[in-house]
Amino acid sequence: MRHLIFLFVFVFFAFINIGISQKGIAKQANKYLNAEKYGEALELYNQVKKINEDKYLLFKRGVANYYSRNADDAVRDFTLARRLGYEENDIYLYAAKALHSRGSYLDAAQFYKNYLRYVDDKEKEYMIIEQIKQCMFAYNNQYNDQLAFVENLGSSVNTKYNELNPVQSPTSQNKYYFSSNRSGSNGGLRNKKGYKDEIYGKYSSDMYAVELDNGNWTSVSSFHPILNGPKHELIQSFNPSGSVLYFLKTQNGDAGEIFADTFSIDKDPEAFPKLLRSPVISEFGDKDMKIFNDQTIIFSSKRTGGFGGYDLYVTYLEDNAWSTPKNLGPHINSQYDEVTPFLSKSGRKLYFSSDKIEGFGGFDIFVANYISESSSWNSAQNVGIPINSPLDDNNFSLSFDGMTATFSSNRIGTLGGFDLYLAYYKDQVVDQLMYTEKLPFIDYGQDSLIGTEVVENTTQEIDDTKLTDAPIVKKDFYNPPLYYGSDEIIVSPTNKSKLDQIKNLLTVYPDVSVVLTGHSIEEGMRDKDLYFSIKRAEKAAQYLLDNGIDIKRIKVRGLGSNFPHTKHNQTGSNHLSERNNRRIDVSFIKVPSNRLNVINEMPSVADAMRDGSSDEYYNTLKGLAYKIEVAKTKQMYKGDVIRHYESGVVEKEMGDSDYTYTIGIFDVYSDAKQMKSTLLRSGIIDAKVTPYMNDVQLNKEQVDVLKDVYPDLGEFLRFEG
Repeated sequence: MRHLIFLFVFVFFAFINIGISQKGIAKQANKYLNAEKYGEALELYNQVKKINEDKYLLFKRGVANYYSRNADDAVRDFTLARRLGYEENDIYLYAAKALHSRGSYLDAAQFYKNYLRYVDDKEKEYMIIEQIKQCMFAYNNQYNDQLAFVENLGSSVNTKYNELNPVQSPTSQNKYYFSSNRSGSNGGLRNKKGYKDEIYGKYSSDMYAVELDNGNWTSVSSFHPILNGPKHELIQSFNPSGSVLYFLKTQNGDAGEIFADTFSIDKDPEAFPKLLRSPVISEFGDKDMKIFNDQTIIFSSKRTGGFGGYDLYVTYLEDNAWSTPKNLGPHINSQYDEVTPFLSKSGRKLYFSSDKIEGFGGFDIFVANYISESSSWNSAQNVGIPINSPLDDNNFSLSFDGMTATFSSNRIGTLGGFDLYLAYYKDQVVDQLMYTEKLPFIDYGQDSLIGTEVVENTTQEIDDTKLTDAPIVKKDFYNPPLYYGSDEIIVSPTNKSKLDQIKNLLTVYPDVSVVLTGHSIEEGMRDKDLYFSIKRAEKAAQYLLDNGIDIKRIKVRGLGSNFPHTKHNQTGSNHLSERNNRRIDVSFIKVPSNRLNVINEMPSVADAMRDGSSDEYYNTLKGLAYKIEVAKTKQMYKGDVIRHYESGVVEKEMGDSDYTYTIGIFDVYSDAKQMKSTLLRSGIIDAKVTPYMNDVQLNKEQVDVLKDVYPDLGEFLRFEG
């Protein structure tokens, strides 16, 4: 009996302890929720065992899910809370926000309307009506044509914290700078007053750098502690040469001081950044500074005299003095907030973010074009989905070549908070390839803007608006082969990404052509191996054609198994040779060597496994070379000569209907002439020698021009001319 009493008491107190433990977890979760640490709060709410029976905890978990970008889970929690009798009106507002964030625009509008019935504050009523209007705009425009496709930079760069203000290095196209309030930032967890606080404190934003190396992001590196202090450091911009970095140092993430750093800390650890002296004054509400050039700054400000909220302004240096900041006018600015500007190098295309109702939710990215004929900006247009989302999208900037853009967003799908994204444009933004020193919308010398209603009205055009080529920055292009397996899928997801990069390169450099060379393993007769290998290359070429590349710029070639890269193992496994030899090599013709550096990445194998014939083939193609044409057909050529010789190649200009079959590749004419004689004696009466220069076939006129530079072409003319 005594044992039973003891057991009863033990179980009783065990249940009490469990109850206390569960209450403690819920209490700590509520504390994290109040501190806006939604991830930590959500983790604890999910540990409360009977939360699905508690309408208040369900609602709070729903809020944590919403701010953690788990919209579906948030809607589920709000629905369960309402079924259990949760009657507070804010559940309609949060349900509307969650539905809005996942793109359920009509359902979100209905919940906003439900919440509107209980609002007795005029200002809040106005805000909810604006949200409803925005939902209807989004619903009507969600299926418009898309300008680009978008990808998250991934966990190598992004974290569960905020990544903001991405800026491409002016001197290295693969290097990016950004700010982040990630764990480990200098200063630790601090509250709004700047004191260390493990519960209510948050990390301040520091500045970081990351680089794209061979298709992968390197480890993120932090700036020097002299630059990254305990306050927020938010990157603003670079000067065009990349020699000066401008950043905002602030206690609260808004007002503060703007500094200029000349990257001299590595040489002199005491070289502190200098306070920038300009009309951009953070304490006046100025932020989001973009340096167009050393004489021009565009920024966002709440200063008086604007249209409402944040407006965009420009200031420029003239006669060694900065002009009074000028509002960019009503076609750009509105009663809403306009922030994070970016001006293309032409000075005629302005991107910025705004929370106006012509958006999909939160801040959207807009673009306006300056029209010379009317001396004014056109009305800014939303750039659409997928660059924009139902949440906040900002800090947009174009790459040097106008083919990609970076921006930050807190949309669903982030790792938490704001993440950095890349947008791959379908069509190149050519305004980014042009450069002007003086902006077309500024009336220099008159201290005013052209065509704006905010300053003195003038229609006088400036004379010096001629656009010139942008400063040349040499671009590295890493060029791996396109691999395929036994499944014969050429445009696989991996190869599609590579082909998109090739398409982008060909778009940026319109004089460059591409050669796609198919290789294979030995699978049957040589004539079939050759033909199948060029047909695989044609599939890759067709993808480029479908994506707008001119047919005259694409050549395909099939080498079959004649020039292997990796040796066939006579005794063991041939997995390595099959993987390396089943590929399509990509090469480029007429590459501008002063602007583009193509780095070919061939399969890496030990010297003992490297065949060498593939290397020899490509090396001979460089400079002057000769091939022997043996046949032209519209279908597969089955002549014995192709089966007999191990140096057969089939090639085709995509704009032609004929396949050209050749034997051998020679760097001197005498060797080609000797092979031709052998082929003639064996009955190949159509055999002829054809000269090439850097893989481009030479015509008679070109040979005449080059024969003085290459005497060997004189020999070719003597016997073949």
